[in-house]
Amino acid sequence: MQLSSLIIERNQQEFAAFTSLLVVNPPAQDSLEALAPARVVTHDYRVAQSLRTQLQERLCCGLQTHADQSHDAALVFMPKSKGELSLLLAFVNSLISSGAPVYLVGEKKQGIASGAKRLAELGEQTFKVDSAKHCQLWCTRTSPEKGPVSFQLQDWFEQYTVSIGQEDYHFASIPGVFSYERLDEGSAMLIDSMIEAPAKRIQGRTLDFGCGSGPIGIVAKKRNPDIALEMVDINWLALECAKRSCALNGVEASVYASDGWSDIDGRFDTVLSNPPFHSGVATEYQTTEHFIRGAYDHMNRYASLMLVANAFLKYPGSIESRFGRCDTLNESSRFKVYTTFR
Repeated sequence: MQLSSLIIERNQQEFAAFTSLLVVNPPAQDSLEALAPARVVTHDYRVAQSLRTQLQERLCCGLQTHADQSHDAALVFMPKSKGELSLLLAFVNSLISSGAPVYLVGEKKQGIASGAKRLAELGEQTFKVDSAKHCQLWCTRTSPEKGPVSFQLQDWFEQYTVSIGQEDYHFASIPGVFSYERLDEGSAMLIDSMIEAPAKRIQGRTLDFGCGSGPIGIVAKKRNPDIALEMVDINWLALECAKRSCALNGVEASVYASDGWSDIDGRFDTVLSNPPFHSGVATEYQTTEHFIRGAYDHMNRYASLMLVANAFLKYPGSIESRFGRCDTLNESSRFKVYTTFR
């Protein structure tokens, strides 16, 4: 059980009187039954899958507002960025009744101290409920005079433009999605390698794994219009960005959620990825290691795999052990682009 869940368990009496508790951004697998929440909201597909049996119809994957229900309290688990916290608090504020308390829980290394300051902007009386094991639980009370607060997800999207070759590309961006408001260095290096690669390296059914806001797959499709593009991510917000980015660039693609290979069927002729290696604030390699192992079984014969990773990550050994070879297409002091074939 994560530290945030432990401090909630320790203070579960704080939530006992609420009859319509809203919980937002909980950790995967940890039980929430002691809180008896009316609704649990996450934009992490892995978390949703881990809690689906426990919560059933009370679980919502995505930041959809529900005008038919006003919650008498809300509990928010600290996200990985300040911008994402602001987004979640605005979402929560549209779903709670006037004067309802909003709680925020998180670890010190997650930035709970600065998060508490943002929480205070939401209400009038903000105080620390508990502190234990490098984790804190805060509460604020919203104004009793508060009127209806509107939340429109589209108001939070930004757009940025990148010139690649002789063409401008436009990408949607939102807090909580990797590389907010910019094209990250790793993806840019992979895109350069794609452009320089032989024409037949990107063909047929093509997968952009961990697509984020969509730049890798979209550039691949624009430069190779005959491919059938599929884009997957674990983050619901990323998928919403990718859909908007496809529309901005006139690209057709199948965009859907998958935890690793869990919801991906069939085989591909091309697999592209700037895979994640962070989970919250911690370094996490499991997703990419699982991705590399599973890729072989989801690729047609002679299919190509291209991925970019931080130079310090030891992925070449994993690629070689599964595919028999691993070539370096491009590298810098920070990133390397690897390729292999089935």
